[in-house]
Amino acid sequence: MDLRGTSVVVTGGGNGIGRALALRFAAAGVRGVTIADIDEGWARQAAARIQEAGTPAIGVAGDVGDPAAVDRLVDAAEEAFGPVDVFCSNAGYTDPVGDLVQTIEAWRNIVDVNLLAHVWAARRVVPGMLERGAGYLLQTISSAALITGPSAPGYTATKHGALGFAEWLTLNYGTAGLRVTCLCPNAVYTGMFGRDPEDDSAVPEGGALGEVLAPEDVATMTVAAMTGAEPFLVLPHPRVGESFLRKAQDYEAWLARTRARLQRMAATPS
Repeated sequence: MDLRGTSVVVTGGGNGIGRALALRFAAAGVRGVTIADIDEGWARQAAARIQEAGTPAIGVAGDVGDPAAVDRLVDAAEEAFGPVDVFCSNAGYTDPVGDLVQTIEAWRNIVDVNLLAHVWAARRVVPGMLERGAGYLLQTISSAALITGPSAPGYTATKHGALGFAEWLTLNYGTAGLRVTCLCPNAVYTGMFGRDPEDDSAVPEGGALGEVLAPEDVATMTVAAMTGAEPFLVLPHPRVGESFLRKAQDYEAWLARTRARLQRMAATPS
């Protein structure tokens, strides 16, 4: 894909991977970047950074779990830069607790943000993309969509669901010009690690999570993939793909190994 002259929307773009993606898209010569974040200050801060570098950008507040908010976001992007060519569903969060004790409201919230936000975005932008014969959905989904590990239950379930929805989109609309890429990283130095948007400190050691990547490096890999082979899966951590392959080859053995690994992690003092 040639990103030059395109209009790009990035949700969760005020921090972490989303912010890094927005900056990287701007450097690729896009027509304009619309950054959405639940924290309006972060969204506007990222947009200002892009504007300073010479690319038009706007920052808006929005809860992507609300379909009306997604409609307003796309309206703002279209008003500023015309039809949306690339929509990056990047916003997401993890469960407040890692067991089955979270409230029904907590379950509904994570389903809204981590799963249904992808649906609301697709419902809003895909029809126009199909009419034009071209469009790109980039969906930040996490390695938890492929290999269940030390993540909370709602996070795991919604990431699996988001991957299934992305597969459905590419299978049903891929021949009509819609391209879909799922970004599935493991540990990335983002706000989940306590990183501030303007923080440029060194990436901490991963410990039990393994290699921790900088969001800027993940963004560079992702945009390179989009403008190159356009794969369905972008796996910044090679071991995620290796584990996914082992899982497919022998599911029972993979479950046994992962179960033992999680038990060892639970027994290790943090």
